[in-house]
Amino acid sequence: MRKLALLVVLPSLLVGCTSGQMNMLMGTRNKTYNDVNSIWVGSTEEQLISKWGPPKKSYTLESGAKIVSYEEIWGPMSAYHVCIEKFMIDKGVVTKWGISDCPSRISGTLPKDSPIPQPTM
Repeated sequence: MRKLALLVVLPSLLVGCTSGQMNMLMGTRNKTYNDVNSIWVGSTEEQLISKWGPPKKSYTLESGAKIVSYEEIWGPMSAYHVCIEKFMIDKGVVTKWGISDCPSRISGTLPKDSPIPQPTM
C-alpha cells in the first residue's frame, strides 16, 4: 500500500518542481551559453562555419587572427535582447571565445559538478 501511495504522490510532487529543484534532485545543472561556446576552442574555423554558418560580422587583426561573431535575438518582441557570441580564430583554429547579453541558460543539462566555463575574450 505504501508503494502505491508513493507512486501516486511522487509524480504530483515533481510536477510542482522548478527546473532548479529538478536539477538538484537529478544531480544536474542547466547548460549555459558558456558551455556551448567553450567546446569550440581547438576546433577549426571550417568546423565552426560548417556548423554555425557564415558569421554576422568578421574582423581581421593585424596579427592575422580573426574575430567572428554571431547574433541571436531572444526574449519577447517588446523587450528583446541580442545575444552576441564571438570567437577568435588564429591560424585556422578557434583559440578564444566570448559572449554578451545572452540568456543565462540554454536547453539541456550537465552533471552538477561540471564547472561553468568563463569567457576568454
